Amino acid sequence: MDSSPPPPGSVQEPTPLSDAEKIRLKRLAKLQQGNTNTSSETSQPTASSSKTVPTRPNSLPKTPTQEKPASPIKKPSTPVNQELPEKTPPKITPPTKSFEDWQNDIISRVLQITLDKSTAEKSENRLIYLDSVVKTLMEENPGMVSFKLSKSVLDSALFARLSIDPNQMSDGDQPPQIPLFDYLLDSWKRASEIKRSIRASKTLEQSVINERVGVIDTLKELIINYVQYVLLYPDDLPQVRNSVELGPNQFVSRLLAEFDSSEGLPLDFIKELVNKVDDEGFDKSLVTLSEIKPLADKITKLRNWNSPNSTARIFEVGSLLGPFCKFSVFPTDEPKIAESYFANPHTRRQADIDSAMTSLRGAIRGVQQSVFKIFNNIVRSSPSAREAVLSYFAEAIKLNERRAQMQVDPFQVGSDGFLMNLTSVLLYFADPIMDMRNPKIDRIDVNYFCKSNRIDISRETKIKATQQEADTYFSSVDESASAPNFISEIFFLTIAMHHFGPLHSYEVYNNFIRDILELQKQYDRMRADQPNWAGTPMAARNEELLAHCKTQLEKYASHRIAYETQLLDQVYLDHSLKFYNLVMNWMLRIVDPTGKHPEKQIQLPLPPTPPETFAMLPEYIFEDVAEIFLYIPRAAAVSRDDLIVFIITFLKSSSYIKKPYLKAKLVEILFYFTFRSNDREVGMVTAMNSHPLALNHLLSALMSFYVEVEQTGAHTQFYDKFNIRYNISQIFKAIWGNHVHKEKLREESRLRKLAEIHSIQTEMDNNDEWESQTQQYRQERENTLRSDERSATSYISLGNETVEMLVHMTSEVADPFLTPQMVERLAAMLDYNLKSLVGPKCTELKVRNPETYSFKPKELLSQLVKIYLNLCKRKEFVYAVARDKRSYDKKYFSKAASVLSNKGLFSQKNVNPVLYTIMEDPVILPGSRTTVDRSTIITHLLSDTTDPFNRMPLKIEDVIPNTELKERIEKFRQEKRRK
Repeated sequence: MDSSPPPPGSVQEPTPLSDAEKIRLKRLAKLQQGNTNTSSETSQPTASSSKTVPTRPNSLPKTPTQEKPASPIKKPSTPVNQELPEKTPPKITPPTKSFEDWQNDIISRVLQITLDKSTAEKSENRLIYLDSVVKTLMEENPGMVSFKLSKSVLDSALFARLSIDPNQMSDGDQPPQIPLFDYLLDSWKRASEIKRSIRASKTLEQSVINERVGVIDTLKELIINYVQYVLLYPDDLPQVRNSVELGPNQFVSRLLAEFDSSEGLPLDFIKELVNKVDDEGFDKSLVTLSEIKPLADKITKLRNWNSPNSTARIFEVGSLLGPFCKFSVFPTDEPKIAESYFANPHTRRQADIDSAMTSLRGAIRGVQQSVFKIFNNIVRSSPSAREAVLSYFAEAIKLNERRAQMQVDPFQVGSDGFLMNLTSVLLYFADPIMDMRNPKIDRIDVNYFCKSNRIDISRETKIKATQQEADTYFSSVDESASAPNFISEIFFLTIAMHHFGPLHSYEVYNNFIRDILELQKQYDRMRADQPNWAGTPMAARNEELLAHCKTQLEKYASHRIAYETQLLDQVYLDHSLKFYNLVMNWMLRIVDPTGKHPEKQIQLPLPPTPPETFAMLPEYIFEDVAEIFLYIPRAAAVSRDDLIVFIITFLKSSSYIKKPYLKAKLVEILFYFTFRSNDREVGMVTAMNSHPLALNHLLSALMSFYVEVEQTGAHTQFYDKFNIRYNISQIFKAIWGNHVHKEKLREESRLRKLAEIHSIQTEMDNNDEWESQTQQYRQERENTLRSDERSATSYISLGNETVEMLVHMTSEVADPFLTPQMVERLAAMLDYNLKSLVGPKCTELKVRNPETYSFKPKELLSQLVKIYLNLCKRKEFVYAVARDKRSYDKKYFSKAASVLSNKGLFSQKNVNPVLYTIMEDPVILPGSRTTVDRSTIITHLLSDTTDPFNRMPLKIEDVIPNTELKERIEKFRQEKRRK
């Protein structure tokens, strides 16, 4: 304890205070400072010549410790709030040295250098004389013979000290034999100690303290600059030749040791180094530091590299690189950016807003590229570091799986900006895979999920497999298989990061837009109704609501621009779509029997059963392909050929996708790009009218799905099918001007192949005549028969789908078929097929085993008649039928009615009143007493739990089997089979 007498003018305490009392006094002083920050009075003592002790404000609470007497005396009788004299602060004394002398001494002491040769000699080599600096100063200042160290010469002085080669100096001039990093670290420690002592001074003026601290801060900042330099470029400056590792290895070994130990680094030193990184930006500091392989490798071994066992939000701020990945302009992350950059958007010029968006997008891209460089440098440093980076991405995905749920608490998952930036980083990693000039698609492991559990898909719905099938499949995988390569890791991590990151952000953005539109409607309604409530008791309240709505709309408008700044950045969108073009081609490559797509385009049709590797993929991979093209604006670059091939392949191969709503999204994409896109997307219609796969299969794929969509599997299927079929009909309308599509429709509706088959079969049945033909002739006819049989099967199957689709379409949306361009061709097609079925040459369609070709003439005739009936009330159609000179004949209609009547197909007792088809399992609805097919009412009850004929509540358990009618229908069928 210091026994020196107190400074003059101070008040000596009668009795020493205990440690506990001192602590309480310190706390009280802090409380006093906090209470007086908002007061105009000053409670801190100030230096003055009168040496008076200022009193504290009366409002400050008193404690017994504050009024402790010098010796045991009676409790003072003064009022409780009366102030007593306090300790007098130490006397303020002027510095003993001038600022110039002090500055020279401190810099000399910290850096162990001097500009005075005699001083260096007296220090016995503790101080290094900087002869080169002195000579430079003498040239700049002729006549001066002595110089002092100062802030103005600090940089040159330190560089001169670091430039001295210790290996070429005499023993008398030898500096300490330590590496430059250690020298700079020791200098930083000395500067820090001096700074602490200056701040603790009680006798110096505050202005003097501030001036001296400024010199020390400048000195420390310069030291930190050179620390970075010698770490990055250890060979640029002369170093001691010994066995000590130089450069980054020095830093890494100390970084891994205990902080503030003799072997480690001071924590404040690390903080200042990191702050320097923040001040100078990524490109010049942290990115460059990560290029040092030993340092980059050691970064992943730090305790807070991956922040395990944390929540999504803690992971962002707690992991080592998390804070660097958070930068964004999303209003949910940084609302102040939206409100400062895009305030009052309705009153600002669009050019100003565009300029702000461009600036922010450039800043975001700069951060993303810099973060990628850091991760890339770490990946390249060592195999273990690469694994740590992949685990980091996987952990971010795992912690944010709940973002894919319909309802999610935004504070329980990661921020949009964090996941968006990580997605961009992964896209940069995926760039080599996306380069079609050097395709690496074949290196993406289709068995990735069998070999790696980095991404958990155990609870994910599979494209074409049940949970039990998936569990069996993945449990039987060979565990000795080699681990996936880096390309496969990046590919699947990028897909998963998109799924849980940006795609969720697009959904949030779309919901936000809907909320804005709804709020705008409410505001407009209130404004329109204002004359009705003006002057009423509710006027004040309604005016307040109007003002609040207007304020919210302004705020939401700025937030919308902020969303679009990041989500709709053209560079990012093109990058993301380029990746999903790769995903589409990769999925097509899996289902391609040759496995050569896209080098050799996939050919249709595909085998009926999808490959197991495709069936076991997570459903979200397929769904995200569709979602990305629906969410992302049409202005983004789209590979239309890749998209067309992908859509047609999976619409045509209906059995490959389990859920119809996924295929419905493919139709929606075609419709969106056809009718709701800007001028740049006219090329999508061009692709549908020119791409070979589209010309051969688009029409049939759409027709097939038009029929299939009767049941989507969703609870809204009753309404969904109308929307989907409307989309399909509009696509038909857009491409109908192409004669190739028209010809395809006519070709698929013809029964000509059956007549050819009938002719050859009849010829072969006449054994004598057949045997009399030459072997070559018989061989050619047999080949023709096999070819016609294949064609007939394809044509008739597709024709059945076409006719069934037309039945549905004409019953719901007849107008597209009644346009001048289409009604004539539709009437001609119907008349031709009616003539083929009931005309004079109908017997030519009789072939052996017609079911082999999916040929059911009676059902086909029934379907044709339904189409006629659906359109017969429209005079355009009636006139078109009558004008058909090639096939129309009134007697064909009479014959058709006779055939259907004779066959009993239209008996009201046998026909399903909902679908107008012969029933398989007739049941009676108890409420309306109507008989329908059991399958029909089950389908209806999936989306509507009422009787379709009287709208009364109905359960499938309530229906009554109509056994008598079922027996009659079965008897009728048996009789027809015998005939």
